[in-house]
Amino acid sequence: MLLRSTVLASLLAFTATPALAQSNGEGGLKSEITSVAIPGDRRPVVTFKITDAKGKPLELADLDADSVKFTIAALKTNKDGAPGYQNYILSRVAGKEYVYKGATRKPTLSETSQPSSDDAGVLRRTGAGAYTYTFKTALPANFERGATHVVGGELTRGNRRYAANPLYEFVPAGGKVQTHWDLAATASCNTCHDPLRAHGGRARDTGYCALCHTSQLSDPETGENLDFKYFVHKLHRGKYLPSVKDGKPYFIVGVNQRVFDYSTVVSPQSVVTETIPKEYRNCYACHSSPKVTFWKTVPSSVGCVSCHDDLNLRTGQNHSPGPAREGTCVNCHAPDGPEFGPSVVGAHTFPGNWSQLPGIVFDILKIEGGAPGTNPVVTFSLKDKKGAPVNASQMNNLGLVLAWPTVDYKIEVPEDARKATPLGNGIHTYKFNYTIPADATGSGAVGIQGYRLFEVKRPGGTVVEKSQRDAGHNVVKYFPITDKVAVPRRIAVKTENCNACHLKLQPHGEQRNNTEFCVMCHNANHTDAEKRKTAKGPMPPESVHYKRLIHRIHTGENAGEPFTVYGGPANSPVPVDFSHVRFPGDRRNCLKCHEKGANELPLAAGVLSTPIQQADGSVKMLSPIMSACVGCHNKEPAQVHMLAQTSAGGRESCVVCHGAGRDFAVDKVHLKGRQ
Repeated sequence: MLLRSTVLASLLAFTATPALAQSNGEGGLKSEITSVAIPGDRRPVVTFKITDAKGKPLELADLDADSVKFTIAALKTNKDGAPGYQNYILSRVAGKEYVYKGATRKPTLSETSQPSSDDAGVLRRTGAGAYTYTFKTALPANFERGATHVVGGELTRGNRRYAANPLYEFVPAGGKVQTHWDLAATASCNTCHDPLRAHGGRARDTGYCALCHTSQLSDPETGENLDFKYFVHKLHRGKYLPSVKDGKPYFIVGVNQRVFDYSTVVSPQSVVTETIPKEYRNCYACHSSPKVTFWKTVPSSVGCVSCHDDLNLRTGQNHSPGPAREGTCVNCHAPDGPEFGPSVVGAHTFPGNWSQLPGIVFDILKIEGGAPGTNPVVTFSLKDKKGAPVNASQMNNLGLVLAWPTVDYKIEVPEDARKATPLGNGIHTYKFNYTIPADATGSGAVGIQGYRLFEVKRPGGTVVEKSQRDAGHNVVKYFPITDKVAVPRRIAVKTENCNACHLKLQPHGEQRNNTEFCVMCHNANHTDAEKRKTAKGPMPPESVHYKRLIHRIHTGENAGEPFTVYGGPANSPVPVDFSHVRFPGDRRNCLKCHEKGANELPLAAGVLSTPIQQADGSVKMLSPIMSACVGCHNKEPAQVHMLAQTSAGGRESCVVCHGAGRDFAVDKVHLKGRQ
């Protein structure tokens, strides 16, 4: 395998363990390296096993042709004190012309050496599912026998549907491995990258990726450094890199001269709001293990300047202390320290997570009235996180939203509740101006949102943010309209599922952070019409029905067509183009977002169709199932199929084939593509 620079935005850091077995997919592929020997000719001999997921031994004929490859690297300490690998398998790669945005460009480097894998050695079968691989490459005569070495393998099966990257740590001189490079595990990556699949699906374990993405690796076309910690930090900052903001795109060139442009990448773990245009990173998204602290105890200059690529540590440019030598970062940047201070963790604090914010805790205590022809009266509580009462008049924003019916919301009514009547101890009562219509049926819901503004300061008193929104978590309670008892709306997606990737769901300026609340306004009849009118944008308006909106947003660039919604502040809305979203996971994994069973057919009775306004003023109704499915399956053959299975009256027959337990059930057909 010649690495060059064919890489995906799917790589983070890694944890290597001796004799690590890797499994991918039911019935797929497992591999384990059981030993590595360095004989007198210095050509490593790897002993390994391969089985399917159930442990059945596999023959080489069961694998993809020429798919068994190995590489080897030694663990070293770099000049900045951080660990890194030095790979022994190097290939010379010539720089070639490439095309970027229609223009042919010359390579920055005429030639470079790149770490690769040894795939021309001797492969022998020693038993059922048992093999040895002898490297063609001999290690240097002076290789450091006392250093930690790692052998990594690459094996695939089923045209790369299944892959395994077994790793094995050892010390050639003998004895236990004393030195590890422990950073974030592959599991951290797979929180969003569902799963990690780089280099055409061959590389799925970050430990294996890091063996070749060393300081030895650079892209000859662009000259970009592809060292693991540098490359991974930089591509995940993407759009917010200082260099990209200054107009210099960040891209590399891979096999067949394919350009990988990361200038539009926005990590879902980045916190950027309409009120805080800066970008704040969550280091713990990748460095999630509390036992692994090397990333902050020995901060790497390479890791830092990858994100802060406008710094020049040699000259001191944009680095307030001035010039800094490699390995001295820890002198100023301690692991932990005060928020917004120079420590590694403190410097990356998001103002909305400032520990000094008093917080606001909502509770809806009761809803009275709510029958047809009445105006609901809501009793609610406002307190800070320490339990101290807060008066509604102290809130910079406080809203109650009423929506009905809960079987599938069709109308939402937001009202300002800052003038609610205080009853003492943070308890208030508010009577809606809205009257429940006489023909209303079923149950309704009331949700609460709001925030206070605070100045966020460093320990020394310097203001970090002047108007940070201290928002409360949205609470939703239900009330009967004509039902005997309130019937809650079905829960299709829990906020926790969103926050696995998004860290802190906070659209609309941070005060909307609960999917149970989001669906109240993002109902079947909601569009961006009003904001388009305010912004004098083009018509017709776009539907923002939740299931359509979320599927289309996450389909992003894969939809192959524009998807623009007018959002932002009510007084100055702007168009938001989601057609450039690069979803890091596999959209076929419905349970990544959905509650179990919520994505299955049939849908609950009473679920509404989605009206889509057309340019000629007419309205096209997307039936309930099609409204969700077409968010991802938007190509013509799929749409024709959906329309063919929908009657003139809007009844869908999808459940006949795609219902739970059927031959082509949603969970089955999506799983087949993911195995």
